[in-house]
Amino acid sequence: MEEKSTYSALASELSHINRALGHPARIALLIAIAQRGGSVQNETLALPQLSQATMMQHLRELKRAGLIQGRIFGAKSNYKIDIDKLKTYHLNLNDFMHQAQKA
Repeated sequence: MEEKSTYSALASELSHINRALGHPARIALLIAIAQRGGSVQNETLALPQLSQATMMQHLRELKRAGLIQGRIFGAKSNYKIDIDKLKTYHLNLNDFMHQAQKA
């Protein structure tokens, strides 16, 4: 039996994405991917401040949140930023801000 959420879809979605964006390393990874044209293909992304294992954990969290798509493991990694997911997040955040300003 599925439990009914006590929070709105907007609140749940914003919380889910904010949790994924809540670590500066994940923001840094998204910026690094964006600087490569929004995708990484057959290369290892490296950030000097992150070990490879830590970076992979953060990439998995971004993928779990739907912010990146593709394969993020090994030498044949191919992943990209899900721009539609980011656009939806932006619209949802604007909706939240509009509601908050009315209060």
